[in-house]
Amino acid sequence: MTRAIARLLAIMVIAVLALGAGISTTQAAEGDRSLVPKSRLKERPFNGITLVTVGNRVVCTGFVVAPRKVVTAAHCLVRNAGEGDYRLKSGLLKDLRVYRAFSRTVSASSGSCAISRAWAHSRFVRGGPNDQRYGSRVHDYAVLTTKSGCRFPWKSIMRMWGTEWGDGKLRTGQLIRTAGYPADPRFPGMNGLNMWRTEGRVRPIQNDRRHLIFTGFISSGMSGGPVWRTYQKDSPCGRTHCVVGIVTECAINSNGLCRKKRLSERVAVRITPQVKRVIKSK
Repeated sequence: MTRAIARLLAIMVIAVLALGAGISTTQAAEGDRSLVPKSRLKERPFNGITLVTVGNRVVCTGFVVAPRKVVTAAHCLVRNAGEGDYRLKSGLLKDLRVYRAFSRTVSASSGSCAISRAWAHSRFVRGGPNDQRYGSRVHDYAVLTTKSGCRFPWKSIMRMWGTEWGDGKLRTGQLIRTAGYPADPRFPGMNGLNMWRTEGRVRPIQNDRRHLIFTGFISSGMSGGPVWRTYQKDSPCGRTHCVVGIVTECAINSNGLCRKKRLSERVAVRITPQVKRVIKSK
């Protein structure tokens, strides 16, 4: 048994919910959710989506943007953003690992990588006791660099498409999709170890225009996942799937879970041209 497999078995033991039966593998209506079947995990864009773990904890989703780079949400790397502690977790590099195209229910995995560098935006992470510019929701993104011996295949790389609010490129009502590793005790099989997908539509911006508001199913564990548009021709990013956002949050109910309502609005950091440049430079 390899070290990576043994490590993942340990993660399974502490999963929040035992695997359930009767999971649908067909794409559902807007706002619904479905398990990604094994055959699709080998295809774009799902072969570029990663499970992110810290030690024996399943924490978030990520996506491949270069042979050794994965993008995720910055709050996945800090100690407790919900309680206002925006310092990076202690021993982070030692504990971080990413698993590409993994899904326990369908017994699929493309292996895992340890991390040599974890960068999170300075406007989100608290750099020290005198730092007062942290916790910015529109800067809730991070880049993980794998160790030199672990590289992702070019076919798994997801291309980003930079858009600005009001530029007419990504319009209200357009169809978008996302996928990740939800952990939600209300649904069978959602233990954070299986890749699920959903689709929704772009919604009007209410506050900061650097956000992307959309509908679709989002739950704990899906933070850091890609939001993409699909094109059959004339793609603005040169690929069928163009990443337009990074999942960061959802509206929370009284139990601390994402609201279950089908068309509840979700929030992502919009991939603006500036965000794209920053990510590519790290």
